[in-house]
Amino acid sequence: MCTLMLALRPSPGTLLAVSGNRNEFLDRPATGPRLHPPSFPGAPRVLMPRDERAGGTWLGLNNRGLFVCVTNRRSANLVPERMSRGQLVVAALQQPTVARLRAFLAALPPDRHNGFHLVFASVEEAGVLVCDGARSELLVLAPGLHLVTERSYGAGEGAREKTVLADFEALFRGEEPGVAALREPMRRHGPADAPLEGACVHADARGYGTRSSLQLRVPAHGAASALWTDGHPCTEEPRDLSAEVARLFDPVVRRTVR
Repeated sequence: MCTLMLALRPSPGTLLAVSGNRNEFLDRPATGPRLHPPSFPGAPRVLMPRDERAGGTWLGLNNRGLFVCVTNRRSANLVPERMSRGQLVVAALQQPTVARLRAFLAALPPDRHNGFHLVFASVEEAGVLVCDGARSELLVLAPGLHLVTERSYGAGEGAREKTVLADFEALFRGEEPGVAALREPMRRHGPADAPLEGACVHADARGYGTRSSLQLRVPAHGAASALWTDGHPCTEEPRDLSAEVARLFDPVVRRTVR
């Protein structure tokens, strides 16, 4: 996942909103989100896609209402022998609460994976673990809007971060946005000579581009809704994931998010 907007209680009608595009090499195999049963007794059920090369995932939601997403970190030294960052997301989604996840991340050796930003949120709180492969720092994300890419937290932010965040800020200044409206900023393209400066990336000549897009909204009242797009959100139609989200949540979480 290379461009992620996370909004924690950004407006009176929204508890949590997520919108993100995964930019990846075009030949890397992956499958879309599906419900996964608990990995062991007492573990949460999880809704997540799958990276078929390394066996992990780049984002997911568990039945306790915990959302987790990872981006790479630019300029971090790459060590091929290290564990897949996608496996870290899978492990994070097994944590039943944000508090347990924070403890798990605090104990994580910073050299186990190549550099990353691991973003996590519930309707109550959010945070990010920033790791360059040698050092890590666990940060609290305050209520409001946050834009995270592989270039965030001092790794070399550029035009994409500013323009996409501005799009979402404008969106939340208007009427309460529905889940479909959260998709629009992720359709933005960069200039023809700088395609990586857009949220929706077309760089076929490099064998790279936007492979999928996710939007999730948990309202203050009513059921959560979600959309998933395989491919570019500027050209492909989304699939409604709301029924899968409803089946995921257990009764306790459903009472919390309604």
